Amino acid sequence: MTYKYKSTDQKCFSLHDCRATRAELKENVLILYFPEGIFYRHYDDFWPNTGSGAVKYVIEHLDEVTFYLFEKRLNQRVVREYTIRQLVDKINSKQWQLEFLYRYDGYKEVMYTVEVWFNKKPYSYEGQLFIKNTKETFMWNSLEDEQ
Repeated sequence: MTYKYKSTDQKCFSLHDCRATRAELKENVLILYFPEGIFYRHYDDFWPNTGSGAVKYVIEHLDEVTFYLFEKRLNQRVVREYTIRQLVDKINSKQWQLEFLYRYDGYKEVMYTVEVWFNKKPYSYEGQLFIKNTKETFMWNSLEDEQ
């Protein structure tokens, strides 16, 4: 999909409450697609407030992207680790949707807490996505462009 607008200014965007329903991984580029949009601070206060959007991450080394899923089994929390390729496969096979909750920025690293949604009980688990040494680009269309 092509997008009319692009920005690398992370301070203007939030993925809070936005759901990634498709992903693409080519060489060292990860793209997460948000068909219902993302939040751009220069638009109104609705969440999300753009048309369809995506975030592109250029990653130096794919092994520097890690995803943790926190499952509950027999009243215990079990942590499962997934590679970037496994994560993309889960999203694209429609087994998972990632709803982004919070973002934490560290030195050359970003961490997202997410809710992982799926189509069977218990329907969701918490997860964490770590991306190191990345350059990110936010891409979107305005709601007016899509009407």
